Amino acid sequence: MRKICLLPAVLTFLMVWQANAWALNEQEAAKAFSAFQKEWMHKLALHGIYGPKHVKVRKNEDGSVVASYKELGAVTGSRVKKTDSTACPFVGVLHYEEIVFESRGPDEKAARKGPFRNAKRITITEIFRFADGKWVY
Repeated sequence: MRKICLLPAVLTFLMVWQANAWALNEQEAAKAFSAFQKEWMHKLALHGIYGPKHVKVRKNEDGSVVASYKELGAVTGSRVKKTDSTACPFVGVLHYEEIVFESRGPDEKAARKGPFRNAKRITITEIFRFADGKWVY
């Protein structure tokens, strides 16, 4: 009789323990995502197609030319979300800005010369997964 009464207590303990362990893992995943996003933004700054060295030129219908390039902006937000997947228990969502600079001219040479002005800001959203104990792109 004692064994039967003990079973609900053990099951309750395991459920509470698992919920606490899940919360701890979620906190650790969020902390790891904060470090991962800093590393990711650093990689983008080093290896991304940002800055005046990456000017793109396009012609408008009226024959004028626009030269433009992007700069990496600030992180505007991030969050970690729990999933129902055991293979990927969390996803991380990262929002940051890209700033587009443009210069216009009658031809490519004049457009590339500048001056470049801040034309627009674009919000980029990237989603990362947490798998095998680490954040993955």
